[in-house]
Amino acid sequence: MSARTARIALTALAAIFLIAADAPETRLEQYQRLRREGVTAAQTGELPKARAALEAALALYPDVAGSYIRLARVQAAAGDLEAALKNLTSYAFMGHVLDVDRDPALKTLMALPGYAEVAAKMAESARPVGEIRELTSISGEPEFIGEGLANDGKGWLLSTVSGRTILRIGPAGGERFLEADGATGALFGMAADTKRGLLWAAEAWGQGVPGGSGPSRTGLLKVSLADGRILARFALPDSGGKHQLGDVAIAGDGAVYATDSVGGGVWRLQPGGAQLERVVAPGQMMSPQGMAFCPGEAAMIVADYSTGLHRVELASGKVQPLGGLRTGLAGTDGLVAAPDFDFNLKRASPLPMAVIVTQNGVLPQRVMLLRISPDCRVVEDAAVLAAGRPGMDDLTLAAVSGDEVVFVGHARWAARGADGRLTTAAPAPIQLWSLTLPGTLH
Repeated sequence: MSARTARIALTALAAIFLIAADAPETRLEQYQRLRREGVTAAQTGELPKARAALEAALALYPDVAGSYIRLARVQAAAGDLEAALKNLTSYAFMGHVLDVDRDPALKTLMALPGYAEVAAKMAESARPVGEIRELTSISGEPEFIGEGLANDGKGWLLSTVSGRTILRIGPAGGERFLEADGATGALFGMAADTKRGLLWAAEAWGQGVPGGSGPSRTGLLKVSLADGRILARFALPDSGGKHQLGDVAIAGDGAVYATDSVGGGVWRLQPGGAQLERVVAPGQMMSPQGMAFCPGEAAMIVADYSTGLHRVELASGKVQPLGGLRTGLAGTDGLVAAPDFDFNLKRASPLPMAVIVTQNGVLPQRVMLLRISPDCRVVEDAAVLAAGRPGMDDLTLAAVSGDEVVFVGHARWAARGADGRLTTAAPAPIQLWSLTLPGTLH
């Protein structure tokens, strides 16, 4: 390399670093930085700095219930008990509960006159809600984890993660539906394309996946609904870093979408396509999960486990948090549309969108019905369909068929340690539950 060529290369490299340094933070990156700064400042006793950082983080994602608690602790430590109580009240009215008397920073709030309202709301949220029916219980095969659900018009199908198969659910439990091959990995979210006779499932394998070993891989599995045969695999392109597809949705034209719950992106397989293409780049969402298409399918709603629900423009990949009602939707795992649900708003035009979410990152874990504005920008209303019932302590995903919602209430994830291995030889049975959508939202 000549000296001149070397100087040109170094200049270009410097320009790249300068661009990278000057590139603006995404909303998520700013939130993560502010949260880190706030927590660090609180630990070192710099309470005004901690408060300012946590207030700014909360403003970016106001539907993250935990942000209200972090801020309230700092405010209480600084002696601003009224401000702390206000944030604790916001948390409570999102429908979450907290053992305040065991929280050293917040228990001083219990002496305030306004705390009675908080206590009453948390007591209300802690009571069991909803009428659910057991669809089935699966006690055999201790390696099985109940994860994704789909309805193929004949009945319900369940993916089993480390069981490396898909079950057809019947009165006596589940029978193997998938004709697995030697390469079959752990199976997560699924979606049935009954129009084309196909089932699509997210697949992953390797270190860090329950039961997995060897190099990491992930992609989409294409399965025949007629006989459970594997028709094709579509691997996620190797772009470095860690990735794991987790949830799947199918557009009206047959395009298949998948969220990368580890890498943070959203991917699409076009009808007849041979390779997954990126829709949303990493850095916009921390851990995207379930999806539901907006009317017209130019956009979709995606649940980010860490920050709540987002509207994604499918052409541009632009991501924007949903506004409107604050119900603490961070911690949402499953998200599916309920297209046949009628909100009984006869005069509404265009009609709002009905969405079912399952939340396992909140207390109590719950299944909710949301009303979303027709442009998919605002949560207009919400109702808890089920929460606090026995067998609803380890929620995963849900699926909808007509007015029936089926969900995994106890998946067996709780029977595994941080390394993904079973902590008991005889885990409690997988439990699947069913509920009927109400006639109206409330």
